[in-house]
Amino acid sequence: MSIRSYIENVRSKPEKDKRRAAFWWAFGATAIMAVFWVGSITGIDIKSGAAVASAVDRAGSPAQSMVAGAGALASDLWSIIAGPKKLTYSEVQVVPGTR
Repeated sequence: MSIRSYIENVRSKPEKDKRRAAFWWAFGATAIMAVFWVGSITGIDIKSGAAVASAVDRAGSPAQSMVAGAGALASDLWSIIAGPKKLTYSEVQVVPGTR
């Protein structure tokens, strides 16, 4: 059964059945997205825990962090309005990757 014929079949059903089909399709799509989202979350190991602690130590007070965030927002908005910064590269260095 093709999707087109399934949709036509659902269109011919009563409103109650249409709502039920819409609910289950939305539920299924949401479940698939939730599975991918949960799968993308990685556990925090000791190394990344130390990195998080280091970042928290460098952040300073909440007020300093908020001011820095506002400054970054203003800079990003200005670059959107004024146009992107032009980057020029004078040389290209190729480094072998690690696996």
